[in-house]
Amino acid sequence: MHLITSAVFVLIVLSYPNVQAATQDVKCGAHRFERTADGLVSIWPWHVALYNKSMDYIAGGSIINEWFVLTAAHATFRDGRTPLQPDELAIVSGCRDLRFFGDDAQQHEVAEIIRYPLYNVRTRMNDVALLKVKSIIRFNFHVAPICLWPDAGPTLESIAQRQDQGIVVGWGLSVNGTFSHLLRETSLSLIGFESCAEHTKSFQPLLAKGRNYCAGNRGGASVCKGDSGGGMFFLIDRTWHIRGIVNQGTPTQDTRYLCDPKKDVLFMDVTYYRKWIERHADPERHNLLGLKQCGMGHYDETNVRHNKFVHSERHPWVAHLYYSYRNEINVSDCHAVLIHPEFVLAPARCVYHKPDRKLLHVILGEELIGPNPLSSDYNFQTVRVSEVFMDGRFDFEKYGYDVSILHLAKQVKIGNNTRPVCLPSLYEHSPYFNLAAWYRRDSHPKALKSTLMRSIRFNFCSTQYKKQLINITEHDRLNCFQHCDISDIVQSDGTHSCEYSEEKHCKIPISGAPLFYTKHDGINTYTYLFGMRSFGSADCVAQMSEVYSDVVGMGPWIKRMVEKHTRTSAVGRLG
Repeated sequence: MHLITSAVFVLIVLSYPNVQAATQDVKCGAHRFERTADGLVSIWPWHVALYNKSMDYIAGGSIINEWFVLTAAHATFRDGRTPLQPDELAIVSGCRDLRFFGDDAQQHEVAEIIRYPLYNVRTRMNDVALLKVKSIIRFNFHVAPICLWPDAGPTLESIAQRQDQGIVVGWGLSVNGTFSHLLRETSLSLIGFESCAEHTKSFQPLLAKGRNYCAGNRGGASVCKGDSGGGMFFLIDRTWHIRGIVNQGTPTQDTRYLCDPKKDVLFMDVTYYRKWIERHADPERHNLLGLKQCGMGHYDETNVRHNKFVHSERHPWVAHLYYSYRNEINVSDCHAVLIHPEFVLAPARCVYHKPDRKLLHVILGEELIGPNPLSSDYNFQTVRVSEVFMDGRFDFEKYGYDVSILHLAKQVKIGNNTRPVCLPSLYEHSPYFNLAAWYRRDSHPKALKSTLMRSIRFNFCSTQYKKQLINITEHDRLNCFQHCDISDIVQSDGTHSCEYSEEKHCKIPISGAPLFYTKHDGINTYTYLFGMRSFGSADCVAQMSEVYSDVVGMGPWIKRMVEKHTRTSAVGRLG
């Protein structure tokens, strides 16, 4: 598809707080200008051209890192039906004029085509694919990646309300029915679903909130055949981010044109597929330790709509620590979480040396506490600890840096009831968190129970505890939470908010109860460890906050220690 007319546009900077770029190793989303014989021209360094085996131009795509290009799945099919093989595709980057490739152009063979598994050839739903190149893409002035849409970035609704426009570029068909040799660009406005369905009736059965969206000019510049696979980009704090992938336009009945500029264009919404993209193209962004198969569960959209929130039904990553007290009694008295086949996380207080307490085992794969862990009648694993690592800033007399890494004496066996959780590589937005815990006063066998929590302002929380003569600061790697209940109100992104619960929560979990949040990619859910309970009120107080260790903030230290001390690489085995 192509831009029918060239367009002059004004760069508008969207200012949204606390937004982090998805690509951290390289500067992504940097738009440039270059002076040529034709004057000052735009350089969109992430936009690439896709060619077939005969070096005929097919479609566009967007570089997201040095190994991967994001494009439309239908661009990887011959005649829309037959899947192309990797050796039938080639990628050209750093090129503005397709008539000749200058010194800045790079040609890459494709090593792998990764299509979104639920792509529908007939309807073009879930029209997303990744192309992995055989040789690394070298970044320079003319070749650079686009930023993926940030987790805390603006919603489509907020962009539409501000009437901000996105940019689309491509080499697609022009008004005379021929492909443009020069890369052209235009700005498009977001179109609401109701208006889009009414104005472009062919899109009615395809519109799915969250997965795609409409944009257009209705009479101005638009896209046409050949622009497929290219991105729609928006500026966020002076950096370009990709929000959409060109899916399809509307044919015209006017024989002079192939595409109707008065009709809207359908884009796949990249944010819906972000976790799938990260898992395949950026494993360490998907999970801090690079494990592809972490925290996974089955995503059931019908079940999610019924329950109003995304969560994990089971917690095969939750473990507990088994102690001997005074050599008289053995008891499970602290939570732990499996993050790697060789490592679990636990509060530092749970492994800090005490004369009357000895850690015997880490017990994994058990959701009921009570049976003797040394018995062979139960399907769980008991593993001894070979090393314990604590951050040097942890002080037992204070409250910060309450995280320890336990190096297991042997790798655990990964199975249905024992699997590692994901560790976030940066802070992600979640309207609610899931606390999974065993509770002290529950009778044996204790069942692992879940409850919802929401984050609250740290200043509010620290003021509460200051009145209890407990001083905590934002430098202590701690976060604060309160119990909450899911609201019936649907937010703009389709999720439900979690409102403060007026009920008194009198049950106290055993130490270190883990706090999770869950994301999905339309196929799987991915559960992430956000923190572990450091302390809370021992009394039944309705409005008292609970304090959790900041696992995300301590992530760099965790990653460094795991990489330094791991005995074997589990990344490839779990990937």
